[in-house]
Amino acid sequence: MVKRNGLPRLPTLALLFTLLASLLLNLFWAVPRIIDQFSSHDTTSATVTNIVDGDTFDAKDGTRVRLLGLDAPEYPKACLSKRAKDRLGELILGKEVVLGGNEKDRFGRRIAWVTVDQDVLVSIVLAEEGLGVVDDINDEHGALLTAVQKRAQDATRGIWSQECTNKQTGCVIKGNYHKGTKERVYHLPDCYNYTQININPNESDQWFCTEDEAKAVGFIKSLDCPEEK
Repeated sequence: MVKRNGLPRLPTLALLFTLLASLLLNLFWAVPRIIDQFSSHDTTSATVTNIVDGDTFDAKDGTRVRLLGLDAPEYPKACLSKRAKDRLGELILGKEVVLGGNEKDRFGRRIAWVTVDQDVLVSIVLAEEGLGVVDDINDEHGALLTAVQKRAQDATRGIWSQECTNKQTGCVIKGNYHKGTKERVYHLPDCYNYTQININPNESDQWFCTEDEAKAVGFIKSLDCPEEK
């Protein structure tokens, strides 16, 4: 290497341009991979014309869409169900949204990640405000939703507030009533789905201080709870 005054010579201008061109080329090839990954979710656009409840809406083309990743309070009786519906309307009613995902549920609704205003994921906003219970979704959005829900729970926002929980100190057993099956199931704090259960007294859900209290009124222990040793 040629040296000047004992120091290595600086790279030539041509070499610098070569390095810059290489970096730009790598970036060029990386962007399509990101776009391809997003496109694999069958992305389409839709205009929202009607809000059904806190997690469901109708599009202009007649498609009924349910938010992926979030279960809002059952409208109209569940705690904060009207607030969740109104908030969803504020976010997307009359706007064009992007739908990611093309699966359908048993009611024929399209289940999709819904994005509005270019990069706002609607499920994240509602979870952050405590206006729904996060579903168990195994992807990058699901992990973010779980973290956001944890913040809402720690801050006791929305359905995690005293407005909806109304539990006595130390009474942490959740008694959940399933309207469809008429089953009454209680969940202990170490049960798998404990954090996903939203207690709403208006739907015959209850808080219990002991398992005996729950059993006395017809509740049975969730199968998601670990077996006793």
